[in-house]
Amino acid sequence: KDFKESQSERSKVSKAVTAEETSLEQLRGKLHETLQKARVEKVELPMIGDQPRGRRTRSGRNLGDSSDEDEDESEELQPSEQRTVNSLEPTQWSQGSNPKVAADRDEAEKLDFSGMRADLKEKLTDREERKVRKEFEDARAKIEAEIEGMAPNMKAHEAFSAITEKLKDSGTDFEKAKQNARKAVAEFQRIKNERTRRFMDAFNHIDESLKTIYRDMTKSSKHPLGGNAYLSLDDSEEPYKGGMKFNAMPPMKRFRDMEQLSGGEKTVAALALLFAIHSFHPAPFFVMDEVDAALDNVNLLKVCNYIQQRSRADCQCIVISLKDMFYERSDSLVGICKDVGTNSSQTMTLDLTQYDKKDEKKGKKRSRRAVSEGGTPSKRQALELSPAPTITTQ
Repeated sequence: KDFKESQSERSKVSKAVTAEETSLEQLRGKLHETLQKARVEKVELPMIGDQPRGRRTRSGRNLGDSSDEDEDESEELQPSEQRTVNSLEPTQWSQGSNPKVAADRDEAEKLDFSGMRADLKEKLTDREERKVRKEFEDARAKIEAEIEGMAPNMKAHEAFSAITEKLKDSGTDFEKAKQNARKAVAEFQRIKNERTRRFMDAFNHIDESLKTIYRDMTKSSKHPLGGNAYLSLDDSEEPYKGGMKFNAMPPMKRFRDMEQLSGGEKTVAALALLFAIHSFHPAPFFVMDEVDAALDNVNLLKVCNYIQQRSRADCQCIVISLKDMFYERSDSLVGICKDVGTNSSQTMTLDLTQYDKKDEKKGKKRSRRAVSEGGTPSKRQALELSPAPTITTQ
């Protein structure tokens, strides 16, 4: 009885072992099919002892790899890749004598299942296996649909090359623009300095001439030093952008604004400034219209004397005046009158230099008579007459 029970138990165990071996053989066959399918689809399976790898491109190159593409193409294939290339022919797991199957068995033993989900490591029923397979197929289909929906631009490389070339051209144009801007700034600064230099040359010359001319026009026996006049700038850094002030101090008077001076003092100061400006770039003649209207006899005499000196030196003065003092010191007179018969204007001229020559001849005769009568040299000099002033008046 015990023997029969043992035989029965042995038979059950043998059947269970046979069933397990059959199941294991089926799993090995599925594993072999999976390995072959992975080789065909070029899917890299994790192996025990392999270094962890990041995401790989379609060409099999790791993302973030700093090596060049040429170096990657020249590298030798990894052992697993060599096995994949050499094992594409279909084989069966039961072909134990086949070296490819033996290599697959060795490779199957080195597969790393540590990254696999825990529920997938357990033995699944056919229903559970179909469910898991369906989940993976659905996820795969979804990913493939997303990849197909990406619709990559096949002309992106050409567009990138065009934009890169355009960027280079823009950089070249930018450098040229910077150089032109630097040249323009340098030229502007040169012109600005030249402008300032010319302005200051004119200003300094006019300021110095103004002081001398105003002093000559205002000095007298009572005031031998004369007055003082000067110009001042509002902006010394860029003088042509601001204004300037003109100040004049007549002899024996304190400093005042120009508005507080009398009409005659303003006229003398204005004429001094006018002659100072004229001295910088002299003109061939002056035309003055009744500049003596606000002058008294003293200032009028000073202005007449100065104009007389200037007219003999470097310019001709045409003065419109109603004062006899100007007539007496002129070289010629020009009068304007109305012709009643023709109802138009007429001009009359009178050359006063011929009368100056007659006076000179009379003076010479008187000097000879004084010498014949035994007159002293001082008396002879007193009898000599000086030439008349040379101012043209109207």
